[in-house]
Amino acid sequence: MDYWTAYFLTAILYIIPCIGLLSSKQQSHFKKISIVLILGLISHAYFAYLIIFDQGINLNFSNAILVISFITVLIYTVLNLRGSYHRLEFLTLIPAIIIILFNPTIQNDHYITQYFSINALVHVLTALIGYSFFAFGAIFSIFLKFIETDLHDKKNKDSFFSSDLSILSIENQLFKIYWIGFILLTTTMLSGSLFSEELFGTAFVFNHKFLLSLIAWILYGGLLVGRLLFGWRGKKAINLSLAAFITLILAYVGTKFILEIVLS
Repeated sequence: MDYWTAYFLTAILYIIPCIGLLSSKQQSHFKKISIVLILGLISHAYFAYLIIFDQGINLNFSNAILVISFITVLIYTVLNLRGSYHRLEFLTLIPAIIIILFNPTIQNDHYITQYFSINALVHVLTALIGYSFFAFGAIFSIFLKFIETDLHDKKNKDSFFSSDLSILSIENQLFKIYWIGFILLTTTMLSGSLFSEELFGTAFVFNHKFLLSLIAWILYGGLLVGRLLFGWRGKKAINLSLAAFITLILAYVGTKFILEIVLS
């Protein structure tokens, strides 16, 4: 399978579940949608492999967010094995489809072979997985926000997004996701600052990227502490988590986008 075959196949396999979800009979389509989604994940993984490892390890802006989108869809697939979150696929797959479709248009070479080592690979993978958990956490927060809004809207009796679980159970699941992301982000920041020269051959520099990451880390940490000590939930928790995610996006993805796309 070549690049363009994998490209179109992945996009189509992700678009099909979105079309199926427009049906009012969500549960009757769930098993069929799940099979197509798994095939899409396999194609997505192969597509990412083709483009990243074509001539070394090309982890540019477009490829990095391609990996993040794959891990995000994978997290969703594992989380929703029982089909408890109705039409959450919509919020998860639409961003992935957009990232895949735009991949060929924003390609730049950013090979990391020059500082490749097992330690560097672990650092990069930890960062990407951590960002993916936060990305899915943001998607899950928006999903929860829709459900809460519909719950308080007495006129809306037919909600597009819904769940078999209570809002409290969904919130508990959301914070588990944030805890995993927070631990991975902490590990990434510590390894990047303490072992920068060993990992990348350059001394640690306190720049805007690290500063924004630190702010995001503080916001996520504050959210988790607030949840533990004061039981933060609802709009306050959702809004704070989305603000933290935007800050994190600006730190990593925004920096790569400006350096590789805007200034290239």
